[in-house]
Amino acid sequence: MDKVVVSVADGSAADLPAVVSALRDAGMVVEQVLEGLGVVTGSVAPGVGDLLGAVPGVAHVEVDRTVRLPPDGS
Repeated sequence: MDKVVVSVADGSAADLPAVVSALRDAGMVVEQVLEGLGVVTGSVAPGVGDLLGAVPGVAHVEVDRTVRLPPDGS
């Protein structure tokens, strides 16, 4: 599962429960709803995070990508 942070559009902050419900319907497992910040955190199946941007009321989706460096060859 990919971790995601979703920013809710300013105009949709008052309707946050509906946005959260739509995110769940789109496949997001919601872990936290930070109402004061207009941010929702959670996880989605790989490749689904980018689709959350089409949910009405979503301003931005940040997908947490894990970067691994190769072992030090020294």
